[in-house]
Amino acid sequence: MAWTGDPTWLADVLRAEGLKVIEQGAWLSSGHDDFSDIRGVLCHHTAGGGTSDWLIVQNGRPDLEGPLAQLVLERDGTFRVIAAGVCWHAGRGSWPGWPTNNANYHTIGIEAVNSGTGSQEWPAVQLDAYKRGCAAILRRIGRSANDCVAHREYSSEGKIDPYGIDMDAFRRDVQKIIDQDPGGDEMALQETFKNYKGETVTLGTAVRYMDEYINQIREQLGGPKPFAGWPQLDDKTVVDSLADAHRKIDAITTAINGLTESFGSKAA
Repeated sequence: MAWTGDPTWLADVLRAEGLKVIEQGAWLSSGHDDFSDIRGVLCHHTAGGGTSDWLIVQNGRPDLEGPLAQLVLERDGTFRVIAAGVCWHAGRGSWPGWPTNNANYHTIGIEAVNSGTGSQEWPAVQLDAYKRGCAAILRRIGRSANDCVAHREYSSEGKIDPYGIDMDAFRRDVQKIIDQDPGGDEMALQETFKNYKGETVTLGTAVRYMDEYINQIREQLGGPKPFAGWPQLDDKTVVDSLADAHRKIDAITTAINGLTESFGSKAA
C-alpha cells in the first residue's frame, strides 16, 4: 500500500500511535505544492533547540520561504503538525528508491527540536516519540524503516542532521514499532472524505472535532462539570438560569400590571 497525494491524515495517524499532537492553524491547506507519491520520512534537527523553533519551520527564514517541514517534534515528545503539502526541507541528495534531488515531493519532513551541536541531549521522551512518529507514518504509506532516513544520509550538501542519532539503531527500533500494527479500527479512522467546507479530512479528524465541539457546547450550557451549573449563575445551568430569569420577568410584569391597574382605578 503506497500513498499518493497530500497526507491529510498526519494528525490522526500520530494520535493513533498514542502521541501528543498540536495542529497548527490551517495546516491542511499549508504547503508549497501537492505531493506526488510519498516514499518515506526524512529526519532533521531544527538547529535551534528552543520553544519557538516551530515558528521558523512554519514561517520560514529570510533565505527560504516556509513551511520548511510537515512536522515539528518538541523536546517533550509533542508533534506540531505544520503542513499537509510539500515543504522545503530536503535540498539536494539521493537515497535508494527516491528520485535524486527531488525528495521534497516524496517525503515527509520531521524537524526535531535540538541545537544540533551536541550541547543538548536527546530526551528519552522525544526519541521515543521520534521513532513512534516515523513508524506510524511509514506504516500508513506502506513502507519499511529502510525509508526512514537522516538528512545527512540523503544530502549531497554536507548536512549533519539529526546530530547524534545512530540511524541504524533508530531504524531497527522503528521497524519493531511498524510491525506492531494498531489494527483495522485505527486504519478506518484514517479514511478521508469531504467535510461541509469541501476540505478533505479523515474520519478520525471529524470524530475528534465532533467530540471537542459537542463537549464545548455541553459545557457552555451545563457548566464546567457535567451539568452542575455555573458559579456565576448561582450554580444553575444556562437553561435553568434563563428559566429563572423568565419567571422573575413574569413576576415583575405582573406586579407592574397590577400597579398600573390600581393607579388607573384611583384616577377614575
